[in-house]
Amino acid sequence: MNRRLAFLIFNFLGLQITWAACAYGAIQEQPMFGVIVGVTYLIMHFMLTPSRRTDLITLLSLGTIGILLDYVNMQFGILGFNAYHSSSFIPLWLVALWCVFTLMIPHSLYWLRKKPLLGFILGGIGGSSSYWLGHKLGAINLHDPLFTSVGIYFIQWAVFIPVAFIIYRIIKQNTYSSNLTQA
Repeated sequence: MNRRLAFLIFNFLGLQITWAACAYGAIQEQPMFGVIVGVTYLIMHFMLTPSRRTDLITLLSLGTIGILLDYVNMQFGILGFNAYHSSSFIPLWLVALWCVFTLMIPHSLYWLRKKPLLGFILGGIGGSSSYWLGHKLGAINLHDPLFTSVGIYFIQWAVFIPVAFIIYRIIKQNTYSSNLTQA
């Protein structure tokens, strides 16, 4: 197996493992479990990635958008958390999860970059089903009626994925241009 393929698999599995750890930690009222797993993955990712600078800018840009999106969802009562979470901001495990997810855009989801319609469909299905499953497992609370909350997430994720690739393309172009001027 070549290094690129191994890294793509590592990137894909990193999100799956982090998602499971975050959900498990939230359900068990041990939210730092997911944070620790997520931060461990992020450290390993940045040790192995061939594109540290671009990945960091992508994480900060797309991560901020995702975190703010869930913060807004929480403020509007679409998204809620168990009693252990009393903060007016989203839990740290969800911040860690967003950071890990955003690193899929330049790597294991990169194949979607020129397929915005497919990104729209898969983003809507994948994103909303992730929140639905988190709700069913008890990691998060979605506002009733559940169909409405899942529908809102479908729309948000259907839009987020194609927009994320546009933002990533701009980041990549600017990072490449910046590297040329520094050489």
